[in-house]
Parts: sequence; structure tokens; C-alpha cells
Amino acid sequence: MVDDALTASGSTAQEEFGDPEEYAGKVSIADDPEAARASQTKAVLLALLGLVGMFLALWGFTALTRDVDRLIGMPPVLPLVVGLVVVVGAAVADSLLGQRADIYRARVGAAEAPGVLAFVVNRLGPWIIVLLTLVGMLLIWIRYA
Repeated sequence: MVDDALTASGSTAQEEFGDPEEYAGKVSIADDPEAARASQTKAVLLALLGLVGMFLALWGFTALTRDVDRLIGMPPVLPLVVGLVVVVGAAVADSLLGQRADIYRARVGAAEAPGVLAFVVNRLGPWIIVLLTLVGMLLIWIRYA
């Protein structure tokens, strides 16, 4: 496909894409096992942080909807706010890190890009946790309101 386009345009790959090393750095196709492991670790830690935030937010929201004055000695709004900040912060951090916090990574020389599952897990996973938090809050509100 690329070869056909280059042949049709009459230019070389060097002319179209520039220096190969510089281009490879831009598209992040380096097959570094250590970088992949670090990327996966960041992604998993951010997902776990998002889940902790979700549980805190739902715990605080449940207490608020049931008119509980204290949760282990603190007002229920505290775990709600902290949880929401943590779950949204984890999703934003994952988005800002981009490919440096991916679970699935494309291999050098792979014939095709990672599929739909990789996209969902890498890009939408943290935002799905935010969505689940909001859906959980809605269900709690319906149940106790």
C-alpha cells in the first residue's frame, strides 16, 4: 500500500517520511521490552487508582443519599469528592501519558495495528471507569432517593 503510493507519486520513502530514525521516534514503534513493561505497569496502576477512586466515590455517594452523618468519623462528602478527583485524575493522567501508559503495544514490523480491544483497553479503559462511577451513582440515587 505504501509502496504503491510511493510509486504513484514518484518519490522515495526518505522524501515522503524524512529521516527513518526521527520518523520512528514520532510514531513510537520501538520494540523495547523494558519500555513495554513500564508502559503496562503505568496503565495497570492508573486503572487500579481509578477503581479505588470509583469505590470511594460510590461509598461516599451512598452515605449521602442515605442521610448518614458520618463514615468512620468523617463526613460522607469527603470520600465522594476525593473519589471523584481520583477517578477523573487517573483517566486524565492516562490520556496525557498516551502510548507511555498502554497495556497493548504494536510490535515492530507488525502487519496491522492493534485491534479494537487494544483501543478500548488503552484509550477508553480509564474513561469507562469514570462512566461506571457515574452509572453507579445514578443507580444508587434511583435506589435510595
